[in-house]
Amino acid sequence: MKRQSISLKGFTLMELLVAVSVVSILLAIGIPSYKMLFDRDRLKGAATSLYFMLNLSKTESIKRNSDIFLNITAGQNWCVGSNEGDAVCDCNTKGSCDASVSHNEYKNLTLVSNYSTPYYDRVRGAFNEPNNLFKLQSEGGGEVQLNVNVLGFVRMCGVDGVLGLSAC
Repeated sequence: MKRQSISLKGFTLMELLVAVSVVSILLAIGIPSYKMLFDRDRLKGAATSLYFMLNLSKTESIKRNSDIFLNITAGQNWCVGSNEGDAVCDCNTKGSCDASVSHNEYKNLTLVSNYSTPYYDRVRGAFNEPNNLFKLQSEGGGEVQLNVNVLGFVRMCGVDGVLGLSAC
């Protein structure tokens, strides 16, 4: 008598349940890590953009021979814009600022600032409110500070050495 071999293709229900369980466990472990990664990238991007916008504002004040004023809105719907002269700058209105960085590009960050009416001087790019700070905070607890000294130089540092920046 000839024996026929039957080959079954596919998975049993038990194999499928084990595979789904393993994938679920890996996702449960990995998703918080991805959230932290995106959170850090968002914080780094916003801090870098603000750093370059502040440097650009200083350069423009010297180049144009005009005072460049910063308009700062702190909080979760934050915005930092710069404009020539004492003109009002609204980051939410396209084209009203010469340069701006806002929460629209970098979600889930909070800006804390203790500046009142900062501006860069037209002659040397000096900053009128030295030693105050911008502080960007992420939901994950990361903080980056940006300080502008009297000469208009911007220093960026990480609270507790976050993002590999020098500690504040």
